[in-house]
Amino acid sequence: MKRIVSGVVAAAIVVCALTMVGCNEDESVASQGECVVSGVCLDASTSAYLADVAVQAQSVSAGIQSATTDASGNFRLTFSTDSTGTATFTLKKTGYRDTTFTVTLQPGTVVALTLPLSPKSVVNPGGTTSGLAQTITFLGSTAQEVSVYGVGGKETAILGWEVRDSLGLPIDAAHAVQLQFTSTNGPNGGEYISPPAVTTNQVGQAFTTFNAGTKAGVVQVTASTTVGSRPISSSPVRLVINGGFPVQSHFSISAERHNFPALGWVGKTNSVGVLVGDMYSNPVAPGTAVYFRSSAGVIQPSIFTNKDGFGTVVLYSGNPEPMGTYAAPAYGNGYHFVVARTLGQGGTVVEDSTLMLWSGLGELSGVTPTSFDIGNAGSQSFTFKVADALGHPLAAGTRIGVVATIPPPPTTGQQQNQVIIVFGVNGSIELPDVIMPGSGTTDFSFILKDGTWSITDATPVNVSINITGPNVPNSLSYTIGGLVR
Repeated sequence: MKRIVSGVVAAAIVVCALTMVGCNEDESVASQGECVVSGVCLDASTSAYLADVAVQAQSVSAGIQSATTDASGNFRLTFSTDSTGTATFTLKKTGYRDTTFTVTLQPGTVVALTLPLSPKSVVNPGGTTSGLAQTITFLGSTAQEVSVYGVGGKETAILGWEVRDSLGLPIDAAHAVQLQFTSTNGPNGGEYISPPAVTTNQVGQAFTTFNAGTKAGVVQVTASTTVGSRPISSSPVRLVINGGFPVQSHFSISAERHNFPALGWVGKTNSVGVLVGDMYSNPVAPGTAVYFRSSAGVIQPSIFTNKDGFGTVVLYSGNPEPMGTYAAPAYGNGYHFVVARTLGQGGTVVEDSTLMLWSGLGELSGVTPTSFDIGNAGSQSFTFKVADALGHPLAAGTRIGVVATIPPPPTTGQQQNQVIIVFGVNGSIELPDVIMPGSGTTDFSFILKDGTWSITDATPVNVSINITGPNVPNSLSYTIGGLVR
């Protein structure tokens, strides 16, 4: 099928056709105060009548009116008007160029119009059944998601495209083109397309196969060709390459808080999460099931991993608490394990656990010494313990502060000794997420120094240790009194 009218020439024909349209009064006369516009729509190439042409007219005096041509291409619109005006007409039909023109409206007249519409693609009636390639449409894929290579899942997807002409018809064999297939933005794990180029068949279709590599991710596939000197391409097609089966070496479990301030409380919550990967270190396929169990409290039983291999459940505090037979044997009361389990290739068990501590109400004890008398330019070390009743560390967010205060001098203007506290940062420490007792987690020390060597008179000083945090509903405090000379 040959194109015999270019876009420029077709536009010219539309213009010429409209210049030949006249606004002639019909022999019959419309009612006074009305103007009737009647028209017939034709194919500009074949002069055939065009049915189902959408006609819309807009005028200042009569507003918007619309009609659709009948089987003989006719339409008729009546406008109420008591003076000369204009109406803008727009004609639309699938496969034809939109046509717009203006008609003068006069009261008591009938305006008769002959309106040729130009096809978007004009063909020889005796030629082939399609025009040149204009667009590339994706037909579909046998799978929107594939698995990485070598894990036993579906690794390939067949993708199909159809090339159409400007009328939306599939191109025929006489107008066949070679489609080039390219993948972009992929994970670069060895994925490929085979064959990379295919010539369209007698109905304008071409198919190729996408093959996954060893990395999970998202990839876009595009089909393109060149018609004459004009390149055309399809919209990118999105495919997901999922990971494979879970493997032990890429299975991880952790908790939002390993030190869970829940001993003695019911209904406190703590998130426990897993990260599950396959043999290539990619996230496993979304929807991989992971099961959980805990020797203490109540835990949600399972999750399905997301596209990144993550999943999270909630552990609730309650019975049984991790005491006695419910405690982790090697660690004792307060400690227990949360276990996550899934299945790998061939049904192999993939499992890991995380050790957790349930900490109770905080206690401040073992302050030594309980008084002091520091000589000029001297210092004194102090020790104390912050823990729960089982001697375990308190939870993350526990803040320990040490502050020294000196009373006002007995006489205005009298100099007094100043003191220096050496403890943490500016006299404060905040505990991280720790579960084992020891120095810096349950056992602490600070130093009090004389800060004014030029004064030897005794100055009374009070040192306060203050504890706040998740395990301390009401702050804990202990004050040590003494002298600095």
